[in-house]
Amino acid sequence: MNLVLAFLLVVIVDGEVVSDDRMLFRSVYRCNEFSVAIEEGRISPNNLKRFRLQKNISSYCIPRMVSANTILYE
Repeated sequence: MNLVLAFLLVVIVDGEVVSDDRMLFRSVYRCNEFSVAIEEGRISPNNLKRFRLQKNISSYCIPRMVSANTILYE
């Protein structure tokens, strides 16, 4: 079985994991874009201001080895 490195987006709201194992990205940088947007409530990638203050939300990316035929987000 051929394996590739992917990055899993983990989202926690009020202490509970609300993401699942399908939230896999090909690039850690792209995964981190989503992580930052979720934590900060950004309304667009070009807008560095927060849309609203997010409370009790954290997000991060962790590396995972997955099958080469796994669907990965760009």
